[in-house]
Amino acid sequence: MITKQQIIEIGEVLCSIGFENGFFQNEFKLILADYDRCGFCAEGMPEITIVVKEALLSPPLKSNNTIFYQSMEYDSIDATLLFDTKRFKGEIGVAIKRGDKFTIVRISELIETFICNAYIFYFFLNGIGTFIHSCGIADGEKGYVFTGPSEEGKSTIAKLSYPKTVLSDELVLLRKSNNGRKKVYGTPFNGKLEGINRGVDCKGIYFIEKNNTNEIIPISRMSAVVALMKEGVTGGFMSIDGIQRICTAPGYLSLLTELLEGVPRYKMRFTRDSSFWEAIDGK
Repeated sequence: MITKQQIIEIGEVLCSIGFENGFFQNEFKLILADYDRCGFCAEGMPEITIVVKEALLSPPLKSNNTIFYQSMEYDSIDATLLFDTKRFKGEIGVAIKRGDKFTIVRISELIETFICNAYIFYFFLNGIGTFIHSCGIADGEKGYVFTGPSEEGKSTIAKLSYPKTVLSDELVLLRKSNNGRKKVYGTPFNGKLEGINRGVDCKGIYFIEKNNTNEIIPISRMSAVVALMKEGVTGGFMSIDGIQRICTAPGYLSLLTELLEGVPRYKMRFTRDSSFWEAIDGK
């Protein structure tokens, strides 16, 4: 029996999380409380559904280009993931080998990772958007994306941007809105700072690099696309076994090219103070 489903919202798309026979439901309420506080819980008809079960899932009888299946082993649990990318319905199967202080953390991380991947499938297969490993900042109704390799300063930029609004310091969504404009949304998949459920028009993507001066240099759309393929979420996601049968690299290249059309793109060297905003506003 599936207990009451919880609905979350990212980028105006709803996803329901259900728990068979209540398995792990109470523990997951702690994560949902964080989601709710930041505005990511919602009501309505979900486009994506995920069910968590206390039993491993059998692999599909034959491979195809619509079913994603993954089996994983951790120190205290085994897990299986099954996602129907045609109906956007998924299941998480968990078998606890032994209970220890990391078991709850492992299962929580697993659920959040699968929620993230389910959204990536949804946005990609509908041709409307993708997550980017980046910091997102809202300045009124204007949105800015700052991306780059780990330790290049995404969290630093988030802290230095106060009192502007941090959409997320780890993972943002770039997607097409119904009117064709490109918007950047916060996500609950945060780093050191909490994200918020808000979307604003994307006014620029900045590929960041720490420096002792501020410098902003325009780059081509294709250079930005290639950088995102390497540094964004795409690289790690595409390396998962079985993903490229469903989300092909040429397909992702095409999607990113379309998403960056009309969005200003820059390489940004910045100092560790808020003066880089003067450079952005004055460009």
